[in-house]
Amino acid sequence: MGTLSLANGGFFFGAVGQMLFYGNLFPRISPWLLAVLTLVPWFTVYTATFCKQPLFGPRSMRHCLIFVMAWYLGVALLAEVLTLVLSPLPPEHFSLNVARGIIYLPGSVSIFVFVRACIVLRQIETRRPTGTATSQ
Repeated sequence: MGTLSLANGGFFFGAVGQMLFYGNLFPRISPWLLAVLTLVPWFTVYTATFCKQPLFGPRSMRHCLIFVMAWYLGVALLAEVLTLVLSPLPPEHFSLNVARGIIYLPGSVSIFVFVRACIVLRQIETRRPTGTATSQ
């Protein structure tokens, strides 16, 4: 759980990069709305790993991590597609390549850690007994 908490910081920094990216694409949209859209993966993992005791079992945790990775990658891919389609003006304060670096570098490191956690959780699932009744 501690590794996931640390790797989740990468999703936080990636969400900041996504907010910068979407802020350039849609300057009239409220930053709060962009924060709600981009901070979902970070908040989900933060909530799931906040306690020392997991909130749910290995299967649900694995599904949660898969959802988080899919959301993060989906939002990043949508930003790239919208950039190609809309061709926004160059930003005044920062380069879109800086925002891309903030999105992809910490996010990709986090995804490697989350994939490893999914593999470990899958191994734990297969080791658990499937039936609830015990033989005596």
